[in-house]
Amino acid sequence: MTDATNRFSAVLASGLLIGALVLLSACGQKPAEDADAAAAAEAPAPVAAPQVNERGVQTVDADGNVAPFGMASRKPVPLPEPAAAPVAEVAVVAATSALYGANCSACHGQDATGVQGLGLNLVDSELVAVSSETELVAFLKEGRAGDSPDNTTGVPMPSFVWMSDENLTEITGYLQSL
Repeated sequence: MTDATNRFSAVLASGLLIGALVLLSACGQKPAEDADAAAAAEAPAPVAAPQVNERGVQTVDADGNVAPFGMASRKPVPLPEPAAAPVAEVAVVAATSALYGANCSACHGQDATGVQGLGLNLVDSELVAVSSETELVAFLKEGRAGDSPDNTTGVPMPSFVWMSDENLTEITGYLQSL
């Protein structure tokens, strides 16, 4: 090896030694001088006695672990078995339609009884009651303008022309089942 390489290796080794000594002293440890001192340093620390504060709360457990907020002294509290919740009676409701829920319920309500200021009650709707499935599908495809003489709310009914006939038929079947 060259002279420069030897000097670099020596500087590097001494730098590593100094760094290790700095780390050991920062951790509060002293370098072991011999094998007995190293063995003594590895011996387990004596177990600390539990510490209790002025209110009688244990703050340090028998292993020397600090208990946050005095939790070391807490014992599990037995809880009574929860009582069964009463079962509410469920009213019989017509079969639901996911398509109705996604496309109609915002204005006509989840139960199709209407939303004030938006959509009419479809359960009591004369249009739903007297129209055939084909007529209702045609109505849903066309929609109704807010200024139409047949519009009783002044709120426009959007056109659902973008939906398939199958989906519109499902919605009309749901409405006629109510």
